[in-house]
Order: sequence, then structure tokens, then C-alpha cells
Amino acid sequence: MEELAKLLGATNEKLESLTEDMAEFTGKKDVPAQLLQKVEAERTQALSELGLSESSSRDEVLGALKEKVTATEKGLTELLGEVDCTTQEGCAPLINKAVSIVKPQEGFFLKEDKARELLLANPPRNVMDVLGYKSAEEMVGKEDVYELFASLRFVEDRKWLNEVFFTPYEKLTPDDFEKRTIQVKVLEADKWARAAAAFMKKKFHNVSHLKELGIVFTIPASVKDGATLRLFSLLFHYLHEVPFYAQHFALAAEKNPKEFAKIVVADLRGDVRESIPLVENVVTWMIIQRYLYKEDPADSRLGIPHVSPESMHWKRAADDIASFGKDNPQLGLDFWAGKAHIAGSFGNKLTSFNFEDNVFSAVPGQEVEQYTYHMREALWNKFFTEWFEGGEKVLETLLVEDFSQGFVGFKIRNTESGSNP
Repeated sequence: MEELAKLLGATNEKLESLTEDMAEFTGKKDVPAQLLQKVEAERTQALSELGLSESSSRDEVLGALKEKVTATEKGLTELLGEVDCTTQEGCAPLINKAVSIVKPQEGFFLKEDKARELLLANPPRNVMDVLGYKSAEEMVGKEDVYELFASLRFVEDRKWLNEVFFTPYEKLTPDDFEKRTIQVKVLEADKWARAAAAFMKKKFHNVSHLKELGIVFTIPASVKDGATLRLFSLLFHYLHEVPFYAQHFALAAEKNPKEFAKIVVADLRGDVRESIPLVENVVTWMIIQRYLYKEDPADSRLGIPHVSPESMHWKRAADDIASFGKDNPQLGLDFWAGKAHIAGSFGNKLTSFNFEDNVFSAVPGQEVEQYTYHMREALWNKFFTEWFEGGEKVLETLLVEDFSQGFVGFKIRNTESGSNP
């Protein structure tokens, strides 16, 4: 139990209490021990694939993982050819391949007319300056509304967006949304490349999305230094994330239309509860919808039982890349599949085999030796799914259904004072 607790970043006492409660609910008692055995066996297999063993040094493991990232990038470019994401045509092979693998379904998204109305209600002045417009009406009449909304992410001030532009979102209704397919767009280089430079420098990638509009977009930029792999994986990630939120919007419209706007705004802000309510005789798992570690590595919520939709999307992105390379096994794109939750201690330091931990640690200019927080979130998800026969399907269903309340709860004792959330 102690070793699993270390991998999760939790206390032994917290994990023992959680295990006792989940065992009562599911009838399973050996889940932690079985999970640890799986992780150890999968780690040994991963090391073997890297030509290493459990006795290898941390430098050897990190070096081999970095080489695998480089090899994955090389294999990807061999299959895709040269990618030029400064143009729609140059980026099309990457986008088309990602869409063909994920096959995203229709989602529940903000109507174009309503998006236009929001732009006119609070004109984005910085965007207008970039494009050379003095009138919001003229800009909205001539420009692609989806591109304008996308540009808000990297042109406008975050404070203005939160305090001014997003205020009318609080009055949205289900009638302002409609079912339609997700769009994947490449913004025009002549318009946006210079304005997006600071965003790309901060994020180390040129891909983003708009949950409410159902858009995944790339910012025009030259792809180099491993960026093809980051771009491809982020496309997969967002093609899973956007439909997830669309499911939640649709459920809110059906089940709780009076609170619809409040729910949408909370989703877009990435709200996470400060704490779990103390409900007698209920075992709870917090829903953490963003990577809190990036904001504060000491955040106490990281050590309590929780599940992460972000981690679920990333796991599927790694599996998608493996699927892309299945007909060319010699390229090794399948290495990362199923390894999201794998880690071990080498040189007394936590070492992650997680795809995004390693891909984003390898970004040129990074000061970090290796990220590990993606792995920890994936391991919490894995721990949750191990309690249920339906595995990840159970996790996704409960995430969507309980997303607004911010936690998943299970009644564990049949007493009058207990209640099931």
C-alpha cells in the first residue's frame, strides 16, 4: 500500500481508508495490491522495450525515454511527410488523419448567430486592432466568426475575457446551442502569426480549442524541434475533450435547464471544488478538471481521491497515435499506448513513462528534468477504474453525470443518516 501511495502522491492512511470504503461498496478487497503488481509488470516490460531493466540508473531511463520521444517524432514524420502548419493546405494531412482516427461525433455547441451577438455586445478591441477594424460591426460582417473567437484566446487580456466578455455567458440558455459537427481550423497566417507568438512561447505548442463553439484550431507556425508530435497529440486530445464537454452541455440542457448557463460558465472556467462535502457513509472522489499541479504543486487536493477528465483524454490521445502506427510497427509509435499510469523510482526519484510527461519534458528550452504530474493523474484514474468491471466507460459516464457537483460519490453503508449524492 505504501508504494502505491507514493506513486499517487497520497498518504498511506488516506489510501487505506479509501480502499476499505471502496471494498465495502464493490466487494473487491485486493485492488491496490493487484494494481501495484500490474504497474510493476508493465514497467518491467516498458524497460525491456527500451533495452533496460529495473536495475538501470535514472539517467539511463530518462535518456532512453528522450530517445523514444525523438524516435516517435521521426516515425510520425515518416508516415505524414513534411508538415507545414503555416497554411491550411500544409497542415491538412495532419488534421485529416487525426479526424479519420477519432471520428468525432456531433456535439452540442453555441450557435453561430449567438457567437456573433456576443462579439458585438463586447467588441474585442485588441482583435480589432490586429485586423485593422474601427467598427465591430464591420469586423463581424467580414471575418469568420469562429476565427474571431479563436483569436480571443491569444490576443485579448485574460482579465478582460473573464470580467467583461464572458459576463453575457451567464444568460445563455439551451436554445442558444445546437447540434453540429466539430470544426478543425488552421487560422490564417497573414492575420494571426505575429499576434500568436507570445501564446506559443508560453504554451510550447500552437494548438488550442473552444469548448462552447466546438472548435479545435491551430495557430500558423513553423513546425520544428519535435513540434509535429506535440501538434498531432494535441489534436487527438482536443478531439476527445471537446465532445466530452459537449456531452455535459447537452445533459445540463436536458436535466437542469435553469442552471444551464451557470454550468457552462463553470465548465469553461475549469472550476474545481475547494473541498469535498462531508456526507456521512459516502465515499467520494473529487473531479479535478484541470492540472492543478501546474498552478501549485503543493495543492492539497492532489493528495485526496480524485479523477481527471484531462488525463482520460490524454490516455486516448496516446492510444490514437499507437493506432496510427499499427500498420508500421517498425516505427515504434505504439510504445506509448497503455503506459499513461506507469512510473517507478530510479535513483530515489519518481520517473514517469507517461506520454505527455515525456513529450513535453523534451521541449527545447525547458528547465525541468522530467514532468511526472500527468502520470499521477492517470494513475488515479486507473485506480478508480480497477474497482469496476466497466473500467474506463464507467469513469467517463460518471464524470459526465457528476461533473457539475464536482465529485463522484458512492453510498457505502445502509443507514438512515447516510445519503447518496
